[in-house]
Amino acid sequence: MSLALIRSHLQTAGDHLGDMVWWTLEDARIGRARLEEVWTAAGLSPALLPEPPTPEKALRAAVREAAVGQQGHLIRLGKDDEHELVFAVVEEQRDGAGNVNHRQEARIALRKQVAASLGSDAPDHDLVRAVRERYERLLTTHTPDDVRRALVKTLAACAAVTLREHGGVYWVPAPFAETLRRLQIAVAGIGASRLDVVPIHASPEASQALGAAARSALENDLAVLTAEIDAFLHEPPDRAATLTRRLATFDELRAKADLYHSVLQVQVSDLDARLDELTRHVEGLLQAKAS
Repeated sequence: MSLALIRSHLQTAGDHLGDMVWWTLEDARIGRARLEEVWTAAGLSPALLPEPPTPEKALRAAVREAAVGQQGHLIRLGKDDEHELVFAVVEEQRDGAGNVNHRQEARIALRKQVAASLGSDAPDHDLVRAVRERYERLLTTHTPDDVRRALVKTLAACAAVTLREHGGVYWVPAPFAETLRRLQIAVAGIGASRLDVVPIHASPEASQALGAAARSALENDLAVLTAEIDAFLHEPPDRAATLTRRLATFDELRAKADLYHSVLQVQVSDLDARLDELTRHVEGLLQAKAS
């Protein structure tokens, strides 16, 4: 079904309920400086950007990329502590009798407390060179996964509801239409990527389908929070800040529920009462820590 045909079915004379959204990331590897430029030009908050690349993250991504398609060699994590991240390049040999032998050929080490300090005991090894080449590029570059996470983070800030079990297609309520279109502009500046936005207007079918999705999203969020607080009651977290953040999360869920109700007349049975109960539990834990 073409995009034009989808729009013809979803656009009516009714009130604007929001937008259906999905995206395609193509040639989406982008430098940090360029991503910040695109993001700022679109008028989006810098708080929605992915975290800047780090040496540790760059090395992990470089190892994953260099390991793809290798025959007879593996790259395995050897050490990961507060001082050093080490990967081993291992030769794998198989004989006709079903035996497998491994022999380490190189060590790739990143000293975490020394900026971008990557070393190896076999710097001329083909796989070591491949890892280093990717590492140096990824120190200042975001991967498509980083971009995808930024999109999901931005949609979450827009109270988006996923319309598929595993994500990929979302409904964004009408009050966030301007932010969504700013995001569409930003995505268009990332390689050949695109964010498709299809307005949805009020109809019995649209309100019913979106209402069910919104209600399910609220119930899932509430179930996750309830399970988490139950765990805290059995074993309180070490840091009071963890509990304080949950109080803010409760307020965010209330605001989201109010928004869905205002747009779709969606209500979750006893949501306020259940959040009030969770709030009392958290406040009790905070008082216990303070005493």
